[in-house]
Amino acid sequence: MALTAVASTAPPLASPAAGATEVVVLATMLAVVLAVAVVVLVVQRVRRRRDDAAAAELAERLRRDAHHDPLTGLLNREGFLRTVTTGAGAIAMVDLALLGQVNDTLGHARGEVFVRLAAERLCSLRPGAPGDGVPVVARLEGDTFAVLLPGVDGHDAHLAAEALRESLLAPYLVEGVRFEAPVVIGVAADGPWLADVSAGPDRTAALLRRADVALAATRDGGEPVRCYEPSMGERAARRLRLIRGFSAAVARRDVRVDFQPVVSLGTRTVVGVEALARWDHPELGLLLPDEFVPVLEATGQIAELTTFVLDESLAAARRWLDRGMRLSVAVNVSVGNLAVDDFAEEVAALLAVHRVPAELLTLELTESGVSSEREVALPVLRRLHSLGCHLAVDDFGTGQSSLAHLRRLPVDQVKIDKSFVLGMGTEYGDVAVVRAIVDLGHTLGLTVVAEGVEQAAVRVALAEMGCDVAQGYLVSRPLPARCFDTWLESLDVHPDEPGAAPGPRTLIA
Repeated sequence: MALTAVASTAPPLASPAAGATEVVVLATMLAVVLAVAVVVLVVQRVRRRRDDAAAAELAERLRRDAHHDPLTGLLNREGFLRTVTTGAGAIAMVDLALLGQVNDTLGHARGEVFVRLAAERLCSLRPGAPGDGVPVVARLEGDTFAVLLPGVDGHDAHLAAEALRESLLAPYLVEGVRFEAPVVIGVAADGPWLADVSAGPDRTAALLRRADVALAATRDGGEPVRCYEPSMGERAARRLRLIRGFSAAVARRDVRVDFQPVVSLGTRTVVGVEALARWDHPELGLLLPDEFVPVLEATGQIAELTTFVLDESLAAARRWLDRGMRLSVAVNVSVGNLAVDDFAEEVAALLAVHRVPAELLTLELTESGVSSEREVALPVLRRLHSLGCHLAVDDFGTGQSSLAHLRRLPVDQVKIDKSFVLGMGTEYGDVAVVRAIVDLGHTLGLTVVAEGVEQAAVRVALAEMGCDVAQGYLVSRPLPARCFDTWLESLDVHPDEPGAAPGPRTLIA
């Protein structure tokens, strides 16, 4: 009985069928887990490949964007330098000089249309240059492009560039408006002068820099196609030295303002001065405005020069007022100054600082500058005129002004270009031109100033014509401020009439 009881309390043994079921379940679960793991691994691998492909595509797109112009799809400057690695050939830098006109006429969106049209034309051109290979085109900026002319040597470079220019002169039609591009090209050919520069981007960059120098020479006037010459490099280096050294020169007072007297032809009295900038360069010697002003205009530094000359001139005018001499001062102003919205406010502030009446300040602009940028200049000229400043058109007779044009400008004076005045002693035609300008100026109610008076007979002739004011070496050369003050003190002084209220002294030249 005891044995039976013990046996009945022991757990039953598992049957073979139950064990097999558990094994199957476990195997199934393991298979499912493995399948899921495989699926996960496959999905991850596919996703990784897709991400890698997307990353590679993005990297390729970024590389392309870094080396191509987004508007035209052409190579940009960096892409051009990396792509053009061959040694033989020439590089032409092409400036269509039309984008600004299209933008002003039709707006910037149409300007982009013009740039794309120009790019398409450049890509389709075959300038017929000697040598094999297809020209490589890049857009550098605006409507300036670079073109590699393969197989072109120094002898053929000018000919190839001329052919390229002829192909680009055909008019452009943008939104139904016909534009003709005044194409200018600077070209530089590979040669012995690049022997010390290795092939590749450095060699291409050297060619491109020299083509840019040649292009700058075309912009200075003369032939529309120029090949690089070593002398151009010397001029470019000189210009670069001026650009880099100007601000320091102003701070060191190497830049100064000289004054040339302006005399009434009727009374022979000194009525004012013209302020003229001079640069005493420590290495290049005395520089006149004709050399450094165009450089400053091209680089945007002209505003600094104009502010300096205005400040010096108004300080001198205040000094003369304090000594009882009421002399007007004329300052040359660039069209670039008029493109600055607050230029009139700057002039007003300087007048207030020096306590000089606005009517004693005359601002002179060249006739050609006002003619080409009339729409930009006119609003600022009106604000300056409303301040009380006088406005003068300088170098009159050499530009494109007409009677109708002058009537729309708020000017008070015209200054006859000195080339006509200097020719009055020998050329009857110049006498006729001067007489016509005097009559035209008076018809419009303007004061007429003659520049370049160097002979007494010319002064007499101008007075007989009725010309109002004159300046030139016959009266005095431009003088530094201290020398000019000494010159003023040397003149005869006519006191006021007896009984009259005290007033400015009259200086007789």
